[in-house]
Amino acid sequence: MSDTQMIPQIELYKLLRALSLAMDYNRSGLMRHHQRVALICSYLAEEIQLDPDLLPQLFCSAIIHDAGTSTFKEKADLERFETINPWRHCKRGHQLLSKMPILKPLAKVILYHHDRWDGQNQSGLSGSSIPLPSRIIFLADRVDVLAYQTGNILDYRQEIVDQINEQSGTMFDPELVHVFNKVSSKESLWLDLTSQFMDSQLGRRLHTCPVITSEKEIIGVSKIFADIIDSKSPFTYRHSRLVAETASLLAGQAGFTGRQQKRMYIAGLLHDLGKLSIPEEILEKPGRLNKQEYNVIKHHTYITHQILSMIDGFEVINQWAAYHHEKLNGEGYPFHLTGADLSVGSRIMAVADIFSALVEDRPYRKGLPRHRVEEIMNHMVATKSIDGEIVHILMDNYREAEILKEGMPVNWAN
Repeated sequence: MSDTQMIPQIELYKLLRALSLAMDYNRSGLMRHHQRVALICSYLAEEIQLDPDLLPQLFCSAIIHDAGTSTFKEKADLERFETINPWRHCKRGHQLLSKMPILKPLAKVILYHHDRWDGQNQSGLSGSSIPLPSRIIFLADRVDVLAYQTGNILDYRQEIVDQINEQSGTMFDPELVHVFNKVSSKESLWLDLTSQFMDSQLGRRLHTCPVITSEKEIIGVSKIFADIIDSKSPFTYRHSRLVAETASLLAGQAGFTGRQQKRMYIAGLLHDLGKLSIPEEILEKPGRLNKQEYNVIKHHTYITHQILSMIDGFEVINQWAAYHHEKLNGEGYPFHLTGADLSVGSRIMAVADIFSALVEDRPYRKGLPRHRVEEIMNHMVATKSIDGEIVHILMDNYREAEILKEGMPVNWAN
């Protein structure tokens, strides 16, 4: 992608759909919960002929409604039909989305998306005072929790319908339950939920959402996902931000233009997107990983690559983000690329990620001082793992990189 070529306009729903896929991993693998909830919402919205002005808000909120969760434990708690204290993740999701103007309209919907109709809510709302999109998502969300079972979904759909009806007027809006009873008679609803063609179904059913028109907006959305990623573990609470800031600093010193630095910043924010699929006990293990655990870790860059490949205009950003564990000698993962395959941007990201990991605290050690960072990185240069010229740029600008670690980000990306 040349510097004069802008990232094309992106439908907000499509961007969120791709990125939220990373949030849909739990201990059982990829659940596609957000997509399934959005699909159920589309059936309900169509049946009630929802105001077209509310459709984008509903669909975009549905596809990111659990933004306030990161860990497998939090997700397991939400897989119970009657959750315990869901307000915490609703409030966190609201806080995250309120930071970004294009997502702020979704924040209120997400804040109330576990509010019960009968009013036993920390929000203080009840009945029709709960926003309609929130009520729709709550019902769809709980239907999907019940629907995620093994076997033929048509065999147990009536059990799901019965359980939803038992909570009409208590958990759920009784009018929406009535609507659900109508749409649940369609086998297509249930077959769509388990279909390998879900992406195309969503594309056909969901209406156009707002369009992201600037890299500043993409950076804002990427920052929110960086916060979700880094909330996975207290040891990575700012890792994605530090990698993004360090990579953009190195890119500027390497001669990248301002626009290219912004793309590098986006790539850094999203480089660990796939870590949302990794169990916390592996990320936080206080000792060396065994072979099996290391093999699990190797999934994360592959998942990052596959998810970012779904976003139009992210081709170069994807390479910079997803190749950060590749090595010049071909001994990295998961693609075993060599120096001939790795662009300067990918090499910069690898150095930025290593620097950030070395200076940050980890479960098994405190952040390392400069002399140890230099020793380790120089050894990696000698073994042809990383690019010596990029390491040289880092060492020449080490104080600036240290300032970034102290939480003082560069201003150009604001």
